[in-house]
Amino acid sequence: MNLRRFPAAGLLVLLAACGGSDTPATPSSPAPSASATPTPVPTATPNPFAAACGNPLPAFADSYGFGTKVQLQPTRNRMVLNTQPQIRNATYCQAVGIPGLICNTRREDDPTRVPCDHYMSGISDTGRPGPNWFEEVNGHLVRCGGVGGVPDDAPHCHLKPENQYLVDVTAGGQYVACGGIGAPQTCGGCLLDDSLFGQFNPTTAGLCQLS
Repeated sequence: MNLRRFPAAGLLVLLAACGGSDTPATPSSPAPSASATPTPVPTATPNPFAAACGNPLPAFADSYGFGTKVQLQPTRNRMVLNTQPQIRNATYCQAVGIPGLICNTRREDDPTRVPCDHYMSGISDTGRPGPNWFEEVNGHLVRCGGVGGVPDDAPHCHLKPENQYLVDVTAGGQYVACGGIGAPQTCGGCLLDDSLFGQFNPTTAGLCQLS
């Protein structure tokens, strides 16, 4: 391009447009950024049953459902079932003084037995620690109730008001205990023959068959 063809004033305009000015540019100040407030992490609530159970604490991964037996037969047409959570871990069983592959959470005379059972059983639909109970009716599990607002849906089983681990049954059938809220969702059952009702049985041992 022949610059001599442009007047001097035009040349100054051209130089200014191409950045020829020697006036320094004023830097723009960055916009202040709002500092984010960190969201507080909620503190985990310790399980009171775990703390009361102590050491060794049974592991949820070792839950082997529930072991159920006939506790007693108060009348010819009523039996009381009793259940306890079971642990399948030979090392744990040895540590609590019950040698074998499968055991209760503690020995019967151990003062930590109750909180250990509660830890492995969770909170039932009644709001009490212990398992939920069911009767199998036409292939479906129907809740045993009558306590804590739980409807008496099942025809032949009724919760005991004094203890969630006990249930009254009035006929033969399949009865099942399952872990509640905050515990492993494992179950264990008891199968009773109809012929056991209507008479007093000399012993309750062996009446409750594994389901």
